[in-house]
Amino acid sequence: MISSIESGLITLNGEQVPFSISRSKRRKRTIAFRIECDGTIRVLAPYSSPIGRIEKILHYRASWIMRERTARKKEIGKTEFKDGASFSYLGYPCVLRVTEGAAAPSSCRLSSRVMHVHIAEEGLSPDSLWQEVRLEILIWIKKRARTKMQKRLDFWAKKLDVKYKKFSVTNPERRWGSCSRDNAIRLNWRLIMAPLPILDYVVAHELSHIRHKNHSAGFWNFLAQAMPDYKARRKTLRNVERGLVI
Repeated sequence: MISSIESGLITLNGEQVPFSISRSKRRKRTIAFRIECDGTIRVLAPYSSPIGRIEKILHYRASWIMRERTARKKEIGKTEFKDGASFSYLGYPCVLRVTEGAAAPSSCRLSSRVMHVHIAEEGLSPDSLWQEVRLEILIWIKKRARTKMQKRLDFWAKKLDVKYKKFSVTNPERRWGSCSRDNAIRLNWRLIMAPLPILDYVVAHELSHIRHKNHSAGFWNFLAQAMPDYKARRKTLRNVERGLVI
């Protein structure tokens, strides 16, 4: 449970970098951080951690942080939805084909790993066209994400012999899934771009929290009974997660 959130600026390698601190009463000792898509450092810290200790850790990891911020900016910059571009759907590369014309309404469909997007409005600037294509793809892919994730949830819930209360698709920057105290499952729609074994790992992981509300040895043992290779899948997720952006 997040108890408080703070934000500010810190100077790293001569550059002012925005950061936010999410303090949690559940987190006991460790301080973790990650770089968000906009370059902000998100710090996850115990409720009583002094700001001085947090800043000291950020300064100590300054070189790594600045490299990660640069990498994140490059990732966002590469996401261009123009004709011939490629993006991932269930781990498979799909080629984008864009057409324009008022003869047909705007639409999006996938056929033989080719994503066909038609934009009805003509004469758009390159940036406006990019935004319209992206919107059509988002509408299409989020609908498919809900359908596919529901099926995988039902499959793994039966395999794990657990029951979830409800399911919703969410849109956080970096969190892939969660299980609430009342067993409501939330999954990040971006997982639909990952290979199916990775989607299944996150689904099974969150469903396992119905039995174990923490990451104790009991939790990992419970998950391992149904998914013996979960460690390999988790490692793969960490390797590919940077590419799951639209």
